[in-house]
Amino acid sequence: MSVVLSLTIPFFALIFIGMFCRGIGFVGESDARTLSRFAFFIAMPVMVFVKIGAGSALEILNWGFIWRYEVATALVFVGMALLARPLFGLSRLEGGMFGLNAAYPNYGYIGVPLAIMALGDAAAMPLALILACDTMVLLVLTGYFVAADGGAMGATLWRAVKTVSRNPLLISAVAGLAFTATGLALPPVLDTLLNMLADSAAPVALFALGATVYGQPIRNAFGELAALSIARLVVHPVLVAIFFVMLPGVDPLWVKAAILSACLPIAANVFVLSDHYGGYVGRTASAIFLTTIIASVTVPIALYFVFQLG
Repeated sequence: MSVVLSLTIPFFALIFIGMFCRGIGFVGESDARTLSRFAFFIAMPVMVFVKIGAGSALEILNWGFIWRYEVATALVFVGMALLARPLFGLSRLEGGMFGLNAAYPNYGYIGVPLAIMALGDAAAMPLALILACDTMVLLVLTGYFVAADGGAMGATLWRAVKTVSRNPLLISAVAGLAFTATGLALPPVLDTLLNMLADSAAPVALFALGATVYGQPIRNAFGELAALSIARLVVHPVLVAIFFVMLPGVDPLWVKAAILSACLPIAANVFVLSDHYGGYVGRTASAIFLTTIIASVTVPIALYFVFQLG
């Protein structure tokens, strides 16, 4: 357990430092947004490129891995979206956002760096595959609920495809795979520069995340937030573990990466999407804040069990 805590305490400490600095006014909303943009558009994509570039492009063709993970994710999304109306009286659009909150883990800011630190550079490949496929599946499911609430299905799905294609983490993952396939090596100067940027990704992203989510109210709609927290931090990782453990045949490291990815708090991107579609915005911000705090306890527990897997 000491190994787990030595990995996770610094991670979540950086998030809480970001919250603290925002709370005392050392950084403001615009500062947090700037740091977040640097992490999301520069440092994190470089880290993904560097780590994937050290692997094999053939590893990405792992359909057994991806269908297990995506079926579990889709079940969480659809189940929570359908329960949103009878349990909490939400509209169809709000139900779609509710399901997205439940199923969309923060593999960008937290998952990629944590998995690499915990499982090694080889974890970059399964995380890249999850990032690509999971984003597409979740955006398509969200598009269905948005369209069903009055939007045009074709236009909504086209917007989802364009959103996916512009994701800097996905672009860097594809670039990393393409570079790996060439068999070339980076010039020493460029290699040093990229590694310096990659090393900055985790601390900047985690600090920015804390500064961004600070101050969201959690008293209102506590039942909804509790349901989302349970679905995001407990139900999803348990379902993923069941699919991989009960249906063996996937590399153990990839199984660990999948479970670790599924146990993360709600992604900050969900707030952006809820704001874009005009539904469930305030609750989403509160849910991101709450699950990030709770994850400081649940993620170390999940990581401990991940390390027990063969």
